[in-house]
Amino acid sequence: MKLKTSGLKSCSIFLLTLSSLSFTTAAWSEGIDSKSTELEPRAVQIFKNMSKYLGSLKQFSVTSHSTIESMLDSGQKIMIDHYNTNAVHRPDKLYGERKGDAVDQKFYYNGKTFTLYNNVNEQYKTVNAPDNITQALDFSLQKFNLTAPGADLLYKDSYDRLSKNLLSGFYVDKTIIDGVECHHLAFRNTEVDWQIWISTGIKPLPKRYVVTSRWITGSPQFVLDMNWNTNPDFTDDIFNFIAPDKK
Repeated sequence: MKLKTSGLKSCSIFLLTLSSLSFTTAAWSEGIDSKSTELEPRAVQIFKNMSKYLGSLKQFSVTSHSTIESMLDSGQKIMIDHYNTNAVHRPDKLYGERKGDAVDQKFYYNGKTFTLYNNVNEQYKTVNAPDNITQALDFSLQKFNLTAPGADLLYKDSYDRLSKNLLSGFYVDKTIIDGVECHHLAFRNTEVDWQIWISTGIKPLPKRYVVTSRWITGSPQFVLDMNWNTNPDFTDDIFNFIAPDKK
């Protein structure tokens, strides 16, 4: 049984009557389709503001829940869930933890080395790494062959990375995510469609990120819901790996 997840590397409507649902959805979709082939300045500016704000933070932490839809050979979808924790201190410290289906890992970056630790069998590997988060992330993702959808949001230049090869982008509407008012933006590039919900106000933080494959049968999705702390209380110890005692 094979799982297909490639292509994912970057309204609630109450059923009053079937006819009213069809009418409402068609009218809403028609308004969206009329602008889905252009790159709206409003959407771009909101996204740039988010990237600029995130890039200005000296340190932050974020907890998240992610779901990847994987396709079986039969065409059936299987949901794979993970709970993630990240702590960042710029320019050269990063901690991550990922727990869920088939994975229980931690990684540590202290400006000199990057360590990937597998909690299940207590195995780990440490390698020398570049002296900044951007290069260290790029290096480590390749070195350990990690799959890390959503990792672009941890980079200081998230807009530059996610805006490559954009075909269209537009402002959908305002909505509420976990009690927080957000701008809902939708974008499309050559490989995927993706959406992002960014909180309104003076702290424009991403609350939800959804990527939909356009070229895989069944259009599997990746969904990431996030909660941010822009004033975390952690020490540098969290970024330093200490090997477990072997009994």
